[in-house]
Amino acid sequence: MKVVVLYDPGADDWTAEDVAAVMEAVDDIARIFSALNHQVQRVPVRHDMRWFNYCRRADLVFNLCEGVRGVAQWEDHVVGTLELAGIPYTGSGPWTTGTCRRKAVANTLLERAGLPVPRWTLAQGKIDDDFPLPAIVKPAAEDASAGLDRQSVVSDRKSLKARIAAMTEQFEEVLVQQYVAGREFNVGIVGDRTLPIAEIDFSTMPEGAWPILTYAAKWHVGSPEDLGSRPVCPAQVPQRLAERLCRLAEAAWRTMQGKGYGRVDIRVDNAGRPWILEVNPNPDLTDEAGLSRMAKAAGWEYPELVRRIAEGALREAQGTKAARELLTAPLTRPAPPAPPAPPALPAARRARAPRTA
Repeated sequence: MKVVVLYDPGADDWTAEDVAAVMEAVDDIARIFSALNHQVQRVPVRHDMRWFNYCRRADLVFNLCEGVRGVAQWEDHVVGTLELAGIPYTGSGPWTTGTCRRKAVANTLLERAGLPVPRWTLAQGKIDDDFPLPAIVKPAAEDASAGLDRQSVVSDRKSLKARIAAMTEQFEEVLVQQYVAGREFNVGIVGDRTLPIAEIDFSTMPEGAWPILTYAAKWHVGSPEDLGSRPVCPAQVPQRLAERLCRLAEAAWRTMQGKGYGRVDIRVDNAGRPWILEVNPNPDLTDEAGLSRMAKAAGWEYPELVRRIAEGALREAQGTKAARELLTAPLTRPAPPAPPAPPALPAARRARAPRTA
């Protein structure tokens, strides 16, 4: 099978560490398919569209591209091109990736589906005086905690106004959302399987820091925010709460038409009420990331997680039988001895070795 691993090689302002973070998953996944005797190509996505010629000749595109030159909105166009061409690819489609990144649109759809979302508004002009504080101020159309830092949560009107002003200088749209104090959970979904729940333990966050996952917490290994936001999986929660969180995450995933693999982030307030923070299609797929951690709690090692994601994409495009045949490396077995031929036949028939499923 020919597999293309698609990725964003980065922008001019990316550091060596930024590039290395992207290539970690690219290289790991390429090694997994190579070990199964598949032909693998690592293909960077650029605006020249050369990447598409490689994809057209592939049996499967393992899509790790989260943008082009670091611009997240181009991710939707890459996925849309693959879908238009009928090329099997992993992860969610262009509608889901685009809608989930546009937080105001996603929140509206989730609310209309009757799902709990903290009160929010786009920062267009004056914020209503009755908008509840504290509030978190973040980009309205970014992901991976871009734009989130220690100053993102504000607790008074003056700080809210200043934070909005600072954010609008960097981002086209800014979202203001009610901050929910309480426990934070992640629910991972792969295909039709909901994985064991993870919790973010903020008990060792730096003094005075709000317990949120900032950009530094996610991407700056060894930073105070990283060390202070420890994932615990499986989460230590009562069974009834776990079932409630899973049902809520599954409903949110269906509402956003997610497929392949994703993660739903939820906060449970001090009164025990859950609130959906975000629906994340195609989350970080490195071996040390949250989805892999949840998969291991379910009994899947990293190669098995990757295999299941690939099989799901192939199954959707070509059917279950074709997916298994493409993914399974052929095993050589000795042919069993030929059975005695019936008397009427002049020669014995050769028996075939059974195919592996």
